[in-house]
Amino acid sequence: MRAARAPYLEDDGVPSPDGTPADRPMRWPGTELQQSEWFTDVRQSVIERRLTISADDYIGQLSTVSAHVMLQPADREQVFRRTLQVLPETVELNAEIHVHLARRHY
Repeated sequence: MRAARAPYLEDDGVPSPDGTPADRPMRWPGTELQQSEWFTDVRQSVIERRLTISADDYIGQLSTVSAHVMLQPADREQVFRRTLQVLPETVELNAEIHVHLARRHY
């Protein structure tokens, strides 16, 4: 898939607004909550979710990702066509959710 999108997109991930790398233990917005004087005891939990979807549904998912939406329509169509050619019939999707909880500091 990387090779299929490479001529058009280097990466289709969404970077953290505060620049926190994805491999850090605490992700945004938890990092922002930790830096705020208004919150304390910031916690992060991950809800593990794996979905198996069709290749066509995966392309539908990609069509909602900002990096793909911002492409010119002809380029976007080319990326989707090239990606669909290399996908198996079903795709396992990592759909984990990162949840943050913090207490308000008075």
